[in-house]
Amino acid sequence: MKIIISHDVDHLFLKEHFKDSFLLGNLYRSLKQLAEGNISLNTLLKRFPAQLNRVKELHEFNKKAGIRETFFFGMRKGLNLSYEWKDTQPFIDYLLKEKVLIGMHGMGYNSFDLLQEETNRFKTMLPKHYPLGIRNHYLRMDEITLGIMEKIGFLFDSTYYTTDNTKYHAADSVFLQGSIWEIPINIMDAGFVSNNKKELIDIKIKTLAKIQKAENNNQPFFVVNFHDLYFSDAYPVYKQWYEWLISYFLEQNYEFIDFLQALQILNKQTVNADRFN
Repeated sequence: MKIIISHDVDHLFLKEHFKDSFLLGNLYRSLKQLAEGNISLNTLLKRFPAQLNRVKELHEFNKKAGIRETFFFGMRKGLNLSYEWKDTQPFIDYLLKEKVLIGMHGMGYNSFDLLQEETNRFKTMLPKHYPLGIRNHYLRMDEITLGIMEKIGFLFDSTYYTTDNTKYHAADSVFLQGSIWEIPINIMDAGFVSNNKKELIDIKIKTLAKIQKAENNNQPFFVVNFHDLYFSDAYPVYKQWYEWLISYFLEQNYEFIDFLQALQILNKQTVNADRFN
């Protein structure tokens, strides 16, 4: 089983959230955690810096660990993803220079026209013939979504996620629908990791159980989704969990690959990826 590390970029800077509910929601949750004794006032204040994204810091950590990760960026506003799509260009350019695979964080999951518009924006930022991959924001899917993605030309999607919450589409291992591969998430920070430091040991135990389940099922890949926002001392439990998880994979001698390499394995052929040669 090979490990695929991925990161959804939902936030870039504080200023983009003055007209949505992210700041108030984050403040409410943070004050509750402060009252419960899970974070300090200093930690709370760290959650509201001018720069919210941790793209470069997270990539540098991954790079030192020898990880080939994939970052997903949004091309349309919605659900507290409020940055302008063009503002992602410096981050995409930086990651492309570092030979990191870039995917799109889709918003128009049930509309061909909306998703095509996002894809056209996305293509303006990428080299010609760049392999298209996608994961939808908030993991939204319906019965027509994969068909829309396939028609637009995406080679893979990584939106499916098995949880105890039935609102998510369930799938543990890869499957092919038409010409698009679904490569599901197997573990994700949101809804799984707690801000309560007392629960970190239990979270680690549950994580190991998920990994063992994937091994028992002979899954070819184990996909991790970790939001870059949480790679910060402002979210200590999240950051500690991610650092521990990477250390565990390294200690167990797992091989890290990105989604492009996964496609090469699935298709048993070389996918066009001159940027990564």
